[in-house]
Amino acid sequence: MNGFGIYIHWPFCRSKCPYCDFVSMPAKNFDFQIWQNAYVKSLKLYAGRTADKRVSSIFFGGGTPSLMTEEVVSFVIETIRSLWTVEKNVEISMEINPCSVDVLKMQALKKAGINRLSVGVQALNDKDLKFLGRLHSVEQALSVLKNAERIFPRVSADFIYGRPNQRLNDWKEELERILELNLRHLSLYQLTIEEGTVFYKKGIQPPEDELSADLFELTDRMTYQAGLERYEVSNHAVQGEECRHNLLYWHAGEWIGIGPAAHGRFTQNGSFYATAQDSSITDWAKNQKASEIVLTTKEKAEELILMALRTREGINRKSFYEVIKEEPEAFMHTGTLQDYQTDGFLICDQTGIRTTAKGLMILDALCRTLLI
Repeated sequence: MNGFGIYIHWPFCRSKCPYCDFVSMPAKNFDFQIWQNAYVKSLKLYAGRTADKRVSSIFFGGGTPSLMTEEVVSFVIETIRSLWTVEKNVEISMEINPCSVDVLKMQALKKAGINRLSVGVQALNDKDLKFLGRLHSVEQALSVLKNAERIFPRVSADFIYGRPNQRLNDWKEELERILELNLRHLSLYQLTIEEGTVFYKKGIQPPEDELSADLFELTDRMTYQAGLERYEVSNHAVQGEECRHNLLYWHAGEWIGIGPAAHGRFTQNGSFYATAQDSSITDWAKNQKASEIVLTTKEKAEELILMALRTREGINRKSFYEVIKEEPEAFMHTGTLQDYQTDGFLICDQTGIRTTAKGLMILDALCRTLLI
């Protein structure tokens, strides 16, 4: 996939959600000038190495990047425009929490250059919102979504399902309400318990495997019937409304990651670079340190396979060969690949290799056993 993206990580939020394992921390006061300067310094460093790229997407993630002032957002976007060639239809996304914006703030963010919002709703149930550590109510979230659709041309919403004690019919009824919002993009994530999170320390358990599979199948069927096809494990969209920035991650695109713990992937002089910014929030703000390695062809191939199998299109044979100069099967156990095809987990043809809906439910195990 062609394209080049820039990810900006804002590491602060009003409170830390108990399921979140991203590098972020609660804060109320920010020195915006320090962070603006840090972003600009890091952008300039990578601009010298990627001057031949055309920026197709910019993504402000976090944390809660909507806590940034519109002046900082605008300055960062204008800095990017001054350092790279930016496509006319560039997608500029920002994650927001319903409690961190009002109409005036959204209007200011649009004026600063944001043209796509991703709203972290997470649940349409006040009790579960509280359980998930969210500071907003259902009423507040719905109001923000309604106003966002009036202001921005593209709006997405995030929801978490597979919550403790959530039955299949509970999610069916909630998903019906979500689909009635008529959004053109939804990110629907099953709750995962990551090591180090508050939920992990409390011993919160995800649903049993059978219920998880049923929840996934229900989600897949209902979103498809509503015209939002699954284009990645947890992402559903009307055709043409897919998040172009995230497609870079899944389809061999290139991007740089700016901000604490942000990762990047790009080519320079024929080499595949993997970068990782310092995960210390205070240290990164001071010195913008990052580590990087040059990936071997095998490492790059494995990354492409693992990411592409998450998507509707899967591994495109032609695109894979253009990057790796070998067929994807060269990095897979032949017998295992054949078994997965026979069992209905994978489809392999002249176009490439794709995961079926059945295969997606065992994706981690599938990938772990498929690669050489």
